[in-house]
Amino acid sequence: MVCAEPDGQLIARALAPCPMPPEACDRLLQAACVVDVPPGLLQHPSPAKPLPSLWLLRSGQMAAGGVDRRGRFTEMFRVQAGEWVDVFGALGRQPGWFRTLMATEPSELLALPIDAVLRVAQQHPSVGLAFGQVLATQAQTLRDGLTEARTRGLAARLARRILDETAGRDGASQPVWQMAVRKQQLAQQLGVTSEALSRSLRQLSEQQMIAVRRYEIQVLNRVMLQYLSESRGAMPAVTAARGSTRRAPLREVRAHAAGLALAA
Repeated sequence: MVCAEPDGQLIARALAPCPMPPEACDRLLQAACVVDVPPGLLQHPSPAKPLPSLWLLRSGQMAAGGVDRRGRFTEMFRVQAGEWVDVFGALGRQPGWFRTLMATEPSELLALPIDAVLRVAQQHPSVGLAFGQVLATQAQTLRDGLTEARTRGLAARLARRILDETAGRDGASQPVWQMAVRKQQLAQQLGVTSEALSRSLRQLSEQQMIAVRRYEIQVLNRVMLQYLSESRGAMPAVTAARGSTRRAPLREVRAHAAGLALAA
């Protein structure tokens, strides 16, 4: 499929805040190509075909993650239109998709050939800086994701997932998450057992952060979920007499979360 004028705006937004000279954008568009992706696991064989490229999501939505030994896909995060899908895979000695990708709806990928990017960067240093920042940001995101998986508890990761799923694309939050996956699949995506997920959902319900009805999760207290998502995953403990600790009562956690909201 041939690139269109909106693709230039897509590239410019993906490289913001660095300026994108119109001439540089035109040259990238002349070299770029569009790949149609049907729903399901990505079947396009390599990020190096038709040419080694950096890949943007042109339209639709994709999930990025991995496949376990049984061939089951485990989602790590979602990629929305206008975001980078893969900037590392084509750079290796043996090119391959950096993560397993699955389209959740009919989607399109925009491939920017690396050779074209390098040629444009030679003539427009600001473009080279912009792509360098993209690579640095993606590497930092990867590092942060590994740190989160290592250090953050299930409750924190679950709270973050609920917040992400109820965040509207227009920036306005939605009170209900209509789950499109079974709880067993969600547990796999979070890297835990179904029993552990059920316990965590029950705890969040008991703490009046959410209400769960089959495959519907209603957000009752977004401020507290935000607080929990930024913690290590457990409700804070407070020091009692003789140096012992106890679990903070719900009213204390609410007060602390409210204080965070006022300070934000």
